[in-house]
Amino acid sequence: MRRLAIAAALAISANWPALADSDPVVSAKFVCKAADAHMSTSPCQYSETAKTVTVSVDLSGSDAKELCHTMQVSLMQEHVYFDGEPWKLNLKSPFSGDNTIAFCDLPQTPH
Repeated sequence: MRRLAIAAALAISANWPALADSDPVVSAKFVCKAADAHMSTSPCQYSETAKTVTVSVDLSGSDAKELCHTMQVSLMQEHVYFDGEPWKLNLKSPFSGDNTIAFCDLPQTPH
């Protein structure tokens, strides 16, 4: 799990453009790009209507919760924010019938 968390943090820092953008769709696409490149077992999806980013990972629930937190921290460190209404990151697992095994809030634009 530790290597996956480090990979997530590195993927986020390596893929984020120099000029941060708080547009939620741009941010969601970025999260999906990083997830698809380094950790997702199936294509990442985002929903502007539901305000969610959904990533499928081969992890247990406790490891998924740790990964969710790591991704939150990494996004904030790289100033990747979701403007407007709150967005959620949902982590699903093929081992749980593709059900959500962990979720967390994605960083809101600081005011």
